[in-house]
Amino acid sequence: MRLSGRFAYGLRVHGLDGVAELPPAHPGDDLPEVRIRQVTDGPPPAPVTLNHRYGARPLADGCRHLAVDRARRTATFHGPPLAADVLAHPYLAPVATAFNRWAGRETFHAGGFCGGRRGWAVAGPRTAGKSSLLAALAARAVPVLADDVLAVDGHDAFAGPRCIDLREPVPGAALPLRPARDGTRVRVPLPPVPHRVPLGGWFFLHWGDALRLDPVPPTELLARLAAWRSWRELPTDPATLLTLAALPAWHLTRPRDWATLDDVCRLLESVTTPTPELVAP
Repeated sequence: MRLSGRFAYGLRVHGLDGVAELPPAHPGDDLPEVRIRQVTDGPPPAPVTLNHRYGARPLADGCRHLAVDRARRTATFHGPPLAADVLAHPYLAPVATAFNRWAGRETFHAGGFCGGRRGWAVAGPRTAGKSSLLAALAARAVPVLADDVLAVDGHDAFAGPRCIDLREPVPGAALPLRPARDGTRVRVPLPPVPHRVPLGGWFFLHWGDALRLDPVPPTELLARLAAWRSWRELPTDPATLLTLAALPAWHLTRPRDWATLDDVCRLLESVTTPTPELVAP
């Protein structure tokens, strides 16, 4: 009997059963499937730009390669072995971008949180402080949807692994923490959330001298989404981007000061009006 697998980013993931960061997939859900494998000896695969069937590339860690195969539904990591919790996060993220794009969905380098029965995307470059902001929201009991990749299907966004990894703890945030990635990060476990929620809008993070929230015009949002989607070599349905660009969006500017995080969280909560019903039983 085939196992139901684990859930992350809208996928049914096999090979990581029992990993706390990935909740069980619902047996009846029709989800794209992928099996995670590791190969620790032999030469790595030759690089191949992701196409409609296959892709292989070196990873940012400098010592591993990833090959994804659409027909076989496999994602194979070549190189030194990885612990299951590290495979779940962050190494599952590039797998998720490939298999979601193959499924006709869009993926973005963004996090997300839940508010007002909707999911809200939090986007910005790697130095924009997405994870620390999401951790601060989690400390206020705001459900966090995803930390590093936001997979979107039509109007809906999918939950990611149930954790956030930080370079350092967020000052003043009462959060459970444990070492992760050989002690180079601290991991914040996250409670369950619904696997799929309607997407409510977008927040784009910027650093500045004062806390501000400025609307993003739809035409600018459309250009941003077109540029920020993963694997732009693969085609997309223009109607999908138009649908996402019709959602409200804001530039969120805030100072580089831990002391302002509480004000930032209150501002986001006032705009998105979160409700406790989004926390899964």
